[in-house]
Amino acid sequence: MNFFCRIFGHTWTHRTENPKVSWNTAKSLSELDLTTSVTEPSFWLECQRCAERIESPSREQIKHINC
Repeated sequence: MNFFCRIFGHTWTHRTENPKVSWNTAKSLSELDLTTSVTEPSFWLECQRCAERIESPSREQIKHINC
Protein backbone atom coordinates (compact mmCIF):
# COMPACT_ATOMS: atom_id res chain seq x y z
CA MET A 1 0.00 0.00 0.00
CA ASN A 2 1.29 3.42 -0.97
CA PHE A 3 1.91 6.14 1.64
CA PHE A 4 -0.77 8.38 0.11
CA CYS A 5 -3.27 5.49 0.03
CA ARG A 6 -2.79 5.07 3.79
CA ILE A 7 -3.44 8.78 4.37
CA PHE A 8 -6.17 9.63 1.82
CA GLY A 9 -7.52 6.21 0.86
CA HIS A 10 -7.45 4.50 -2.50
CA THR A 11 -8.39 6.25 -5.73
CA TRP A 12 -10.26 3.49 -7.58
CA THR A 13 -10.66 3.58 -11.36
CA HIS A 14 -12.51 1.20 -13.67
CA ARG A 15 -10.27 -0.97 -15.85
CA THR A 16 -11.04 -3.46 -18.58
CA GLU A 17 -9.11 -5.82 -20.78
CA ASN A 18 -10.63 -6.00 -24.22
CA PRO A 19 -10.14 -9.07 -26.36
CA LYS A 20 -7.04 -8.86 -28.50
CA VAL A 21 -7.89 -9.17 -32.18
CA SER A 22 -5.43 -10.41 -34.77
CA TRP A 23 -5.86 -10.98 -38.47
CA ASN A 24 -4.05 -13.97 -39.97
CA THR A 25 -3.93 -15.17 -43.54
CA ALA A 26 -5.81 -18.30 -44.51
CA LYS A 27 -4.18 -21.24 -46.28
CA SER A 28 -4.97 -19.75 -49.67
CA LEU A 29 -3.20 -16.48 -48.65
CA SER A 30 -6.02 -14.48 -50.22
CA GLU A 31 -8.33 -14.26 -47.19
CA LEU A 32 -7.90 -13.02 -43.64
CA ASP A 33 -9.11 -14.96 -40.60
CA LEU A 34 -10.11 -13.20 -37.41
CA THR A 35 -8.72 -14.68 -34.18
CA THR A 36 -9.21 -13.39 -30.64
CA SER A 37 -7.09 -14.24 -27.63
CA VAL A 38 -9.74 -13.72 -24.92
CA THR A 39 -13.34 -14.80 -25.34
CA GLU A 40 -14.91 -12.20 -23.05
CA PRO A 41 -13.62 -8.91 -21.68
CA SER A 42 -12.63 -8.78 -18.02
CA PHE A 43 -13.49 -5.87 -15.71
CA TRP A 44 -11.82 -4.83 -12.46
CA LEU A 45 -11.13 -1.87 -10.20
CA GLU A 46 -7.57 -0.60 -9.81
CA CYS A 47 -6.11 1.98 -7.45
CA GLN A 48 -4.55 4.80 -9.43
CA ARG A 49 -1.76 5.33 -6.88
CA CYS A 50 -0.62 1.85 -5.75
CA ALA A 51 -2.07 -0.41 -8.50
CA GLU A 52 -4.00 -2.62 -6.05
CA ARG A 53 -6.72 -4.57 -7.87
CA ILE A 54 -10.23 -5.76 -7.03
CA GLU A 55 -10.92 -8.50 -9.58
CA SER A 56 -14.70 -8.87 -9.26
CA PRO A 57 -16.15 -5.81 -7.54
CA SER A 58 -19.59 -5.98 -5.93
CA ARG A 59 -22.36 -3.52 -6.76
CA GLU A 60 -21.84 -1.74 -3.41
CA GLN A 61 -18.16 -1.15 -4.19
CA ILE A 62 -19.01 0.24 -7.63
CA LYS A 63 -21.74 2.50 -6.20
CA HIS A 64 -19.31 3.79 -3.57
CA ILE A 65 -16.78 4.71 -6.26
CA ASN A 66 -19.31 6.51 -8.47
CA CYS A 67 -20.47 8.83 -5.64
